[in-house]
Amino acid sequence: MGVPNLIIETLLAILAVLTFHTDTAAQTGTIRVLYYPPWNISKLPMYLARDAGLFEKTGLSLQWNDPGSNEKLLAALHKGEADIAVVSANHVVQNNATGGMQMILIGNTGYNYSALLAAPAIKNVRDLLGKKVGTGEPGSTPDQLTRLALKKLGIDPQGDVTLVPIAEGRNSDRVKSLLSGEIAAIMVTAETLYALEQSGALARLNRLSDHKELKIYAGGGADYAVTASFLKSRREDAKKFMAGICQGIALARSDKAKALPFVAKSGRGLDAAAVEYLYSLYINDVIPLKPHVKTEGVELALQMAESSVPAAQAIKVETLIDRALVPELEKEGRCNF
Repeated sequence: MGVPNLIIETLLAILAVLTFHTDTAAQTGTIRVLYYPPWNISKLPMYLARDAGLFEKTGLSLQWNDPGSNEKLLAALHKGEADIAVVSANHVVQNNATGGMQMILIGNTGYNYSALLAAPAIKNVRDLLGKKVGTGEPGSTPDQLTRLALKKLGIDPQGDVTLVPIAEGRNSDRVKSLLSGEIAAIMVTAETLYALEQSGALARLNRLSDHKELKIYAGGGADYAVTASFLKSRREDAKKFMAGICQGIALARSDKAKALPFVAKSGRGLDAAAVEYLYSLYINDVIPLKPHVKTEGVELALQMAESSVPAAQAIKVETLIDRALVPELEKEGRCNF
C-alpha cells in the first residue's frame, strides 16, 4: 500500500467517525417543544406525561417554551424555534402559508368544547329561521365557528337568521343575552354550561347540537405538529413523543387525582364541582382514546385562514398531515393502553 492510499484511507476513516458522531448528536439532541395556549383541558395528556417524566423514560430530552401570545408563537414558528409544536391547527396553517418553517400535523388530543343553546320557544333548528342568533365580533373565532355550526345544521347565517355580534369578551357574559330573550340562540363553552346548570337556567334552555356532533374540532391548542425536516430525520423521536402522549391519555383516564389539579388551572376560579364536571366532560366527550390527526379540524383551519391569509387557499390538507405515525405506534404496541 502506497503512502497516498494510506493517507486517503485514514482521512476516510476520520470522516466516517465524525459523521457517526454528528448523526448521533442529531438523533439525541434536545428537542424544542413550543406550546400555546398554555391552559386548556385538551392538553391534559401532554401535561400529565410531562409531569410524570414519561418522555424522558424513552430517552428524549425536551425543552418546553410557552411564547405567551399568538403573535409571539407565529414569530417563533417562522424563526424555526420549535421542533415540535403543540398548538391549534390554524397556527400551523398560518405558519406554512406565510413562509415559516414547514410543519406537519401528526396528532390531536381534543378541541374547545361548545354547545348551541336556544331559548325555550326554539324546539329544533328550523325554529331559528328569522330569529336572532348571538355571535362574537365579526371575523372573530366565535363568529366564524357560529357561522359554521349554523351551516352544518342547514341554516344560512346570512339569509335565514340575523347574527347579533355581542361585544362582551367572556362567553359567560354573552350568554346573558340569551337568558334575557334578546337572542334566540348562542354557542356556549363548557364552563358556561356548568354555570347555567348550577343556576338552574340550563333546564329552561334547549340544546340543539354541539361541536362534537358537528365535528367542529377547533381550538384548544391540542394539535401536535413537527417540522418537516424533524419528521424526516428524527421520525423515531417524533414517535417517542406521541407514544408519551398516548400514555398521558391513559394516565388522564386512570388517575383522576392527578388530572384534577391541571383541570383546575384551565379556568377562572373554578370550584371543586366545576373541576369534576369539566374533567368528566372532556374525558368522556373530547379527549380521544388515541391521538389520531383530526382531518376535519385541519380542513376547518384551512377554511378559517383563507380570509386573512390568501396563500392558505393553495394549501391541500394532505400536505399538512401525516396520517401514519400514530397508527404505526398502535401496530408496534406503543399506543395500546
